[in-house]
Amino acid sequence: MRLEKVSENQIRCILTKEDLELRQLKISEIAYGSEKAKMLFKDVMQQASYEFGFESDNIPLMIEAIPLSSESIVLIITKVE
Repeated sequence: MRLEKVSENQIRCILTKEDLELRQLKISEIAYGSEKAKMLFKDVMQQASYEFGFESDNIPLMIEAIPLSSESIVLIITKVE
């Protein structure tokens, strides 16, 4: 999992096939909010907070999931003010 800070209000998370296999998560599960997907999102937000100070408490978030291939995906997480 690789995180990038795009701006004060946006981060990008790139998940490879290996990242998904490690979590036993399929790309399709992300769209349906499975428990594994929720745990992934929690981990992403904790890492973003630690690395970039990206806090999202009580702030609405928009999450875009963009498949790069059948094996990797990009999550774009944006704070909605």
